Amino acid sequence: MSEEAKQKIIDFLANFKGSEKGVATAAEIQKGVGMGRKEVAELLKQLEAEGKIVGAGRAAGVAGYKLKT
Repeated sequence: MSEEAKQKIIDFLANFKGSEKGVATAAEIQKGVGMGRKEVAELLKQLEAEGKIVGAGRAAGVAGYKLKT
């Protein structure tokens, strides 16, 4: 996966205003960056492993993500 694709996700999360906590679901990220579900899921895993994002707001089986602060 390209660093450019990871940067798209980071930029999307940095500007995400969909919730007051700045937490975006994988579906919102997917729609916002225009990538497929599997690609976004893999990139989110990589970004979380790198410590650039954190999983947050897990409720009703839906995971959310935000930038690590």
